[in-house]
Amino acid sequence: MDTQQISEVFKSNGLKLTPQRIAVYKFLKENPIHPDALTVYEKMVESNPSFSKTTVYNCLQTLSDCGLINPVNIDKDKIRYDADTSFHGHFKCTKCGEIYDFKCTESYISGIDGFEIEQKDVYYSGICKRCKK
Repeated sequence: MDTQQISEVFKSNGLKLTPQRIAVYKFLKENPIHPDALTVYEKMVESNPSFSKTTVYNCLQTLSDCGLINPVNIDKDKIRYDADTSFHGHFKCTKCGEIYDFKCTESYISGIDGFEIEQKDVYYSGICKRCKK
């Protein structure tokens, strides 16, 4: 995704363009590894030493608030981020710690008629194919 495409996405979501937001969003779009904030910070500093942790946290929060990225709460101790905002599930390998996306459809749900759904998450854990070998 190039800067022009990101600019259009930001404008259509009413988000102010800043070089930091563009860099963080571009990294997440191009690296679907479900990084946590510290990983994003470490990658940002490699190319721009002036990035601060606070800037990265603020960018992630803003992008999340706008719905351009999703927080992935599959870990107990840290939030990871995903730029794929389509409905899908996450599988975390309990051996290697990798997180994998998988396709799923919204299944039949009952017992919450009249509720206002704000977020849907599908999480599985177990041992991935690679670790199983």
